[in-house]
This record gives sequence, C-alpha cells and structure tokens, in this order.
Amino acid sequence: MNEPKPSSGRVGITEAARAFGVSTNTIRRRVKKGHLTAFQRPQPGGRPKYVFDVSDLVRVFGEPDSDYEKSATARAGEMPKHVTPQKNTENIDRNMELKEKIWRLESDHLALQARYDAQSRHLEDLQRLLTPRLGAPERLGERAARYLGDLARAFKGDKA
Repeated sequence: MNEPKPSSGRVGITEAARAFGVSTNTIRRRVKKGHLTAFQRPQPGGRPKYVFDVSDLVRVFGEPDSDYEKSATARAGEMPKHVTPQKNTENIDRNMELKEKIWRLESDHLALQARYDAQSRHLEDLQRLLTPRLGAPERLGERAARYLGDLARAFKGDKA
C-alpha cells in the first residue's frame, strides 16, 4: 500500500489534495456529501483546521499518486516557503556580541559597586571625625586639679 506515513495517520486538506491528485474543493464536496469524515484540529486564535484519516482518503480516492511520494520525500528536508532561513553564523555572532556586552556590564557593575563601597566607608570616617564626642563634660574642679597636677610634675621634672 503506497500511502503517506504521517505520525498520526491524518493529513490536512492541502496535503491530501496533493497526495491524491484532487482539488481541495473536491475534498470539501466529498465531506459535504458524507463520503469523507473530517476531524477538527483546534487552532489557537484562528479558524479550525480539518484533518482526514489517510485510510479514509484511500477508500474514497484510491491509492495516492506515485510522483507525490517522490516529491514528498524530497520535500521532507525543505523548510516551508513562509519560513525565512537564518544563517547560523549570524545567530552565533549575535550571541557572542550579547555575551560580550553582558560581560562588560557585569565588570562595570563590579567597578561601580567597589567605588560605592569605598565612598560609603569614606563618608562613615568623615562622620566619625566630625561628630562631637558625647561624653559627660568634666567638672571645673576635676579639670583644675588635673592641670595643677600636671604643673607640679613639670616643676619637679617628672615626665609622665
């Protein structure tokens, strides 16, 4: 039996028309008359797509065209016409550019983070230097006693 071998045993209306050498309108008329059974395959966001069992198509139209099978095997490796092929090297070059850009951004980020940390430490140091000490002030008597003690030691020659 010479028939196309789709993975599910079902083909779309265009594929069936090509395989059996009939027009899509002929297939639609046969569905309308009840000779063929169409199965609905839901399409998100669009109108439903109908598929047909290959065995049902063979029953109605006979064996598929032999030149279709030859062209089907030749087309198996081809891309659809609506898909524009992209060169693999373009994708590789673009990926390399993006990786290099990411690397530069990461190194810039690390440099800016180090600069921010250094400035933060510098500001903390300045704040410590400029903030007055909040200790309790010495009483006048204690300060005078310390001063007189320092003077006495100086006259005696003590170096303390």
